[in-house]
Amino acid sequence: MSDKTIRFITSDYKELFNIPDGGSIKITYPPDDGRGTITRACKYRDDYHFETLGRGGDMYHICQFAEIMERLGAKYEPEQQLKNAILAPLSPGEEKLCTYNREEGNTCVGHVAGDFGSSGDRYFTEWRDRKNGRNTSEFQTELHSAMYAIRQEIIKDNASMLAYCGNHPEALLDSGDNYKRYGFKLETDTRQYFVNCYTGEYMRDSRLIVYAYDKPAPVLEQDQPSVLKQIRDAQKAPKPPRKAKSPDKKKDGVEL
Repeated sequence: MSDKTIRFITSDYKELFNIPDGGSIKITYPPDDGRGTITRACKYRDDYHFETLGRGGDMYHICQFAEIMERLGAKYEPEQQLKNAILAPLSPGEEKLCTYNREEGNTCVGHVAGDFGSSGDRYFTEWRDRKNGRNTSEFQTELHSAMYAIRQEIIKDNASMLAYCGNHPEALLDSGDNYKRYGFKLETDTRQYFVNCYTGEYMRDSRLIVYAYDKPAPVLEQDQPSVLKQIRDAQKAPKPPRKAKSPDKKKDGVEL
């Protein structure tokens, strides 16, 4: 999703998930191993290597790490995950937010485009940024968590996406010549992720696009203008005429 994304794969190079540079993974070892569950922060080195930080840290090739974990029977997953993530079909009108160019209120951060390869069991993605300053490190952390939640729910592979869409006919949007398009939404406290699933007549036509939006700032009520607006309005308001000074008068040596 960015220039420094750490990929985690199986030993045969099936992508499982990504984390941003500096993110952490949770490793759960089998009961007879004795190490239980540990968390390791990871440092990006290049597209195929990362380093685990802290005590016992080491440098790994992504395939080497997968082979070690599989040999040990250990499970590895992102440490940062969304809680209570719910996918729902798009509401009427929300499909207009699922385009390459539209930026409603300039809050679109970018989108993830992906497919499952010619065999249908792979996972390839590309991030396309809107370059409007919204792609922060905090956003990257949530984006990876959101994509992991979406993948666990519907897009592990082409077959699981077809099955999920088939079970949710109410999410069907407009269709093309070689595909049907289904729309879903995942919402967090600060963002919305609009998921488009293209289920192709041919496997090569199946793909997904996830559009990420910041939620717009709440609009203030008209009878509650901002403090800055109140100051500006006061500066523009005409000032009352100054009263002319009355001539000094004295009475019995006393100034009145």
